[in-house]
Amino acid sequence: MSNLWTNVEDLGDYADSEYAYDAVKTASQLLWSMSGRKYSGTTTVTERYVSSYDPFLRLGASSTTHIPTLINGNVENLRTGGIGINSDSYLGDGSSANRTVRLRGRKVIKIHNVRNIAGEIIDPTQYYLVEHSTIVGTPGSTWTSANVEVTYTYGTPPPAAGQNAARILATELVKLYTGDDTCALPQRVTSVARQGVSYTILDTQDFIDELRTGLYAVDLFLKSTNPDKARARSRVFSPDVPKARRINPKPYIYTETASDIKVLTSGGSVVLYLDEINAEFLKDDAAWDVYITVSNYTDSTTTTLSTAAVLNRSDRTLDITNSYRTGTTVTLTTSAAHGLSVGSLVAIDGTNGNPSIEGNAYVVTVVPTSTTFKYTTAASGTITSAADTGVVTIVGGNAETITINVTYSEILAILGAREPGVYDVYCTRPSLGNPAVNEVINLLTANISLQLSSNVSTIYTL
Repeated sequence: MSNLWTNVEDLGDYADSEYAYDAVKTASQLLWSMSGRKYSGTTTVTERYVSSYDPFLRLGASSTTHIPTLINGNVENLRTGGIGINSDSYLGDGSSANRTVRLRGRKVIKIHNVRNIAGEIIDPTQYYLVEHSTIVGTPGSTWTSANVEVTYTYGTPPPAAGQNAARILATELVKLYTGDDTCALPQRVTSVARQGVSYTILDTQDFIDELRTGLYAVDLFLKSTNPDKARARSRVFSPDVPKARRINPKPYIYTETASDIKVLTSGGSVVLYLDEINAEFLKDDAAWDVYITVSNYTDSTTTTLSTAAVLNRSDRTLDITNSYRTGTTVTLTTSAAHGLSVGSLVAIDGTNGNPSIEGNAYVVTVVPTSTTFKYTTAASGTITSAADTGVVTIVGGNAETITINVTYSEILAILGAREPGVYDVYCTRPSLGNPAVNEVINLLTANISLQLSSNVSTIYTL
């Protein structure tokens, strides 16, 4: 254990003592050991790693030659005539051992940067960290593990109670080293003089066997963090169980909401209510259609899923107050605003003795006003404008919700297996001013992620 739990500056009036640094190191070492070696502290280092594998070096004859070179005390095989960053001998598919760097420090908390032999920083999307120990190249990455330099932070930081305990213990150690009478550490020898008789008591100091220090605040921390007096951090090992790699995924890009989609192997879905996503304008206008796009974490891949979103509509009926036909074009007037647009589907029934303008699937061709619309019939002829008592059914005229359904395989192909992504919900229709151009509105942006099983709900028992 080489990392400090507290700093010399934290010792207050005793920070200037010549024993301050030694006391801090001793306190950190003692508490690390006595707490069961759980908290090593953290440190940031920069280390050079050299690839031990090169198929060219195993061949009797090769056009590529290497020269052993001493660099900062390390012998490294460097290519002659260039650094060989892109040599085929080091390239692979991203899962090869040639693109894997197992770091010396444990456990790795953060990778600050990785540089190749030329000193260039490797794009972080070209690798990821597994098991808090190993850098693995992403599939298709082009960097090489030969002679890379990694800056990273590793270790396990002690909790706040441990840091305060280290400060208290280090302060008392400084007092002990300097012979300060105010030192609170228990003394092994106690002299007692009573009625002219002097005698010495030797304290057995059983608290040491209990992995305690005799300081209340310090022992309170040790008791809470190591109640069973473990000498080392517990570990579980079985030769019969293969060791899997653990990957810590990145957090959601946006704040988690009820609109997020968590995709199981059986698929994922969500129902969006129009009034909750400020999309009430879709309710009465059947011309709108919806679709979604899904983007990965780095926004480098975006895919449109046009069939994954469905605007759930129900039919709506309105009374007809007037009707007429000129040639094959029928014009109807409704008792209230119809909300139709070019392309909407309508069914006409119960008109005044005019069955040639009735039908179940007419497409709206013109919308002159909010209460009139036109469509084309197969029959031709003139029908004089007159009051009408028929009914128009606007197919899918009412909408309340949008249902989104996606499959595991299609989201896996976009996001990959590790990181979450984002999905956007859009609505679109032909522009009223120019039907050849579509209007597009973004309705919602939310998180989407993959998981292999449903979340476990915590059960509280009183």
